[in-house]
Amino acid sequence: MDRSKAHRWLYFFSLVLAAESIYMLPYLRKTFQTSMEEAFGLGAVDLGLLNTMFGIIALLAYFPGGWLADRVSARKLLSFSLFSTGLGGLYMATIPSHMGLTILHAVWGCTSVLTFWAALIKAVRCWGGQDQQGTGFGLLEAGRGVIAAVLASLATLTFAYGGTTTGGLVSVILFYSSATFLAGALVWFLVPDTLYENPANDGPATGNSSQTPAAHDAEPAHWSSILKTRHNWYLAAIIFSAYTLFLGTYDFPAYAERGFVQTKLFGAQLATFRDWLRPIAAIAAGLIADRFHATNVISIAFVALLAIYLSLAVLPAGPALLWLFWGQVAIAAIAVFALRAVYFALLEESNVPVSQTGMTVGFISVIGYAPDLFSHALAGLFVDGFGVSLGYRYYFGFLTVIAGIGLFATIQIIRERHRT
Repeated sequence: MDRSKAHRWLYFFSLVLAAESIYMLPYLRKTFQTSMEEAFGLGAVDLGLLNTMFGIIALLAYFPGGWLADRVSARKLLSFSLFSTGLGGLYMATIPSHMGLTILHAVWGCTSVLTFWAALIKAVRCWGGQDQQGTGFGLLEAGRGVIAAVLASLATLTFAYGGTTTGGLVSVILFYSSATFLAGALVWFLVPDTLYENPANDGPATGNSSQTPAAHDAEPAHWSSILKTRHNWYLAAIIFSAYTLFLGTYDFPAYAERGFVQTKLFGAQLATFRDWLRPIAAIAAGLIADRFHATNVISIAFVALLAIYLSLAVLPAGPALLWLFWGQVAIAAIAVFALRAVYFALLEESNVPVSQTGMTVGFISVIGYAPDLFSHALAGLFVDGFGVSLGYRYYFGFLTVIAGIGLFATIQIIRERHRT
């Protein structure tokens, strides 16, 4: 591999490490909830409210973050985000008060979204060029899955050597902070300052016209033109549907325990099986998308999810059908990870100008990731209101409708492509 190719892949690795490491600290509760409760003297509701604060600020930050990404170098934005998040981790390691943690999570909502998210998507898009959008975003999703597993494993090992619960948690926080600092340094030294030239400064990053200086010099769009563009609304609907369906797979372990009368260990094993499908599905979806269009991959994924969630809604749960449930989980997981891998490849397929990437991503992310505000509690509301059997049937029925909405939006984009 020559120097320019090696540099190009190191550049991409820095983006993958950045994309996953920056969220380890804000979502520390996902793995170390009870340890956080003990170390910080907080209850489960208090910890949940910290993530609610993070989610609210993040949702508000998508829109202006897109505007910023079209006007400031992604290298500067990403590095600033990573170093700022890591510094927040150093503050967290001092075991601050509940109010201090609340403010910190609000700050993280800015550093991991306002100055990060749209800039990251733009950086990956420019890395992929016109011909490797599926590959780029597919590798990003797959790489994030691998990095998440590696960092979580190392963090668990770090926690075990911490001595006490608080000591172990502080060690984990410092470890995750170090990971964000490392990612920030790699991004600063490896990502091109303009994203329209390759790391060796000898031409477009992939030799594609979508990254020419003309695209770099183009004036970013105004919000009015972003909102008036019909395919942007279809993109938002696709991501909203895909993200809702992805969050729906989080309820499979609980459904196995309650509906199929399985143990908590079985639920954990099922979740692990689901997560290991992430890199496989993401890489495969990306490669297929570059060959046969991202919209075709997305359409098939939505059809598969519609069928799976419909079958979950109409078929009864019970130990006798556990073999079928394994298959339903596998197909649903492959489909949602395929969607996550390639839906941002639609930016290129929909002919969104590179100069408008940030603002477009900002707009569609506000709508697309809104399920964070309600989806986590939705299954619980159905189950609490209607009981386990009927509640899950209604919940999976709701997800069937969401899959239909995503499929409809994808078909509309395909029709627009054929009209142009």
